[in-house]
Amino acid sequence: MSSRTSGSRTSGSRGSRSSPKRRSRTAQVEVIQVGPKAEHMLLGSAGLLCLLGIVMVYSASSVASVQASQANWSTGAKQLLWMVLGLGMGLIASKIPIRVWRDRIAPVMILVALGLQFLLALDIILGAVGGPHVPFALTNNGATRWLGTESAQFQPSDFAKLALILWLARFLDRRSREIGSTDLLKPIAVVTGSLALMVMLGDDLGTTLLLGVIVIVMLFLAGTPLRQVGGITGLAGSLAALVVLFFGGFRAERIAAYFNPAGHETTTGYQLLQSQIGFASGGLFGSGPGNSRAKWGYLPEADTDFILAIIGEELGLLGSLLVVGAFVVFMFAGIRIALRSSSQFGRLVAIGITTWIGVQAMINIMVTVGALPTKGITLPFVSYGGSSLMMCMISVGVMVSVARDS
Repeated sequence: MSSRTSGSRTSGSRGSRSSPKRRSRTAQVEVIQVGPKAEHMLLGSAGLLCLLGIVMVYSASSVASVQASQANWSTGAKQLLWMVLGLGMGLIASKIPIRVWRDRIAPVMILVALGLQFLLALDIILGAVGGPHVPFALTNNGATRWLGTESAQFQPSDFAKLALILWLARFLDRRSREIGSTDLLKPIAVVTGSLALMVMLGDDLGTTLLLGVIVIVMLFLAGTPLRQVGGITGLAGSLAALVVLFFGGFRAERIAAYFNPAGHETTTGYQLLQSQIGFASGGLFGSGPGNSRAKWGYLPEADTDFILAIIGEELGLLGSLLVVGAFVVFMFAGIRIALRSSSQFGRLVAIGITTWIGVQAMINIMVTVGALPTKGITLPFVSYGGSSLMMCMISVGVMVSVARDS
């Protein structure tokens, strides 16, 4: 009897000792679950960048707007309108099931992207032989990259980024058993090469390289052997070097200015020097919102490609770090969504969009501080530009759709 009692007490004591462990493990799981969701982090970082972009586009463009006989808030109001439209389209995108993106929308989008880029390429070719211009094709600063009118313009390469990501994710998902074979790479090379070539005809080497980086990252994470990924990377890098070498022009001048900006201070190095002056004069806390001197005609493209320099001048190093931190959070959330996705298509889409936004932001930031040669690439969510802002917000909606499908 006593042995039974002792045994029961021993069993009970063991149960009492193991029960807290079970409770602690359960509590630990609950803490992880109640933490910020990846989609909330994604929306929060994108929203912060958009709101900061509205304020800084207004500040950076106010002087140029007045000089163009417009209201000082005109450019900022346009950006706000694009943001509202992008918010609506992003909300719609988030409600579309991921299988609809895969089966119905992705094939249509890549065809539309190729068609729009073909119109721009056709206009360039006809212009070279003295033929008529394609309607609604616009050329600014010697580059033919836009469709529309002077008051409402759209850059098809912004649309092409998301279209290529969706198409490639669908293609790799449907033919996942063939990954590693050369037959799989042929259609990818044809579609990507055609799109990249037409973008390149518009003097947009930066976007062409960005498309290449997106494709390489998606191929690698889909399971493509390293030797194939290395070969594709080497080929793409060689082609880019050949373009700069034989069709250098302003690109070669920008590279020369990158290594010696002071030696080109009145030409291709001027923009970089003014950007660095803006960062330096901002200090730690900045000169205050609206108090930038660079926007008074000293810094070209102050509200687009070099808006980070205005942020650095007016909001200081802390404001610049806030922007960098928001992009880090965005990328972290994008990776979490990709890892949680229950489908190969969803994982590749999330990785593709995260690579696009993250690499484009990194290039823009490095250009403005002088770590890369000057390129015409905007800062996602922040720089002025309707098509760029709208496509970024639609992409966020697609990411939310992927997260909901997890």
